[in-house]
Amino acid sequence: MWLKKGVFSLIALAFFVDGARADITIVQLANEGAIISDGEVSVMIDGMVVEPYSVYGGLPENAAALFNQASGPYADVDLALASHRHHDHNQPKYACQFMKKSGDTQFISSSQVLGLMREKCRKLVTTSPRIREIDPQYGAPEVFEESGVKVTAFLLSHGTRKYAKIQNYGHLIEIGGVTVLHIGDAAMSPQDFQTAGLDQTEVDIALIPFWFFRPGPGADIVKQYMDAPVKVAVHIPPSEMTEIKAYLVENFPAVTVLEGPMKELKVSSALQ
Repeated sequence: MWLKKGVFSLIALAFFVDGARADITIVQLANEGAIISDGEVSVMIDGMVVEPYSVYGGLPENAAALFNQASGPYADVDLALASHRHHDHNQPKYACQFMKKSGDTQFISSSQVLGLMREKCRKLVTTSPRIREIDPQYGAPEVFEESGVKVTAFLLSHGTRKYAKIQNYGHLIEIGGVTVLHIGDAAMSPQDFQTAGLDQTEVDIALIPFWFFRPGPGADIVKQYMDAPVKVAVHIPPSEMTEIKAYLVENFPAVTVLEGPMKELKVSSALQ
């Protein structure tokens, strides 16, 4: 067990997948951070966040201690990803710290993410073979495999004006026979999701920013492009958790909410 009794909670779900049995555990970290594991391989995305940033949360003391030691759910992370450079998704100081502590982790992200890290640990970023830059473009995703996990990274706009130049990547993570979708802070642009081919992609678990479920165009985008059997609302500010969870329970009761870092979701698939 990673933590003392009462520190984390478990939600178990089941769905049916064609093919081999797959048992997947998702550990909620801060904001959109998650560790996804099939029991043999672990992938962390947007997980190198420790301190609160703006209205968004960081890690509680007990979880920060695990991060600092690369222990508990942070132990044996095979692959780390970061959707974009904002500090509620990747904090350069802590990313450098984690990569130094966790000697086997591969870290793959954008030039903007790695550029900010370079300011904190230049030698590591510029010389380590464990750190690699990718540059997917619209209609031209990058596909790579690490430790038996297949990842498709694709560009999704973060928005307009000051957000227009942010390299925001969506990720399809194929692990244990299950496909997990993470979209970073994607703008509500149906064209982007169409270009990424998500209307033709079978997704089993989708980690979706909570604002897609607010009144507006988001719900239609979810229905058309992210209608996975398991949908998890993420990036909920701690101060708004009670209100947002109540809204989701009333309006989207099938959507799962993990109420803060170290909450755990176990998704078990079984053949009929």
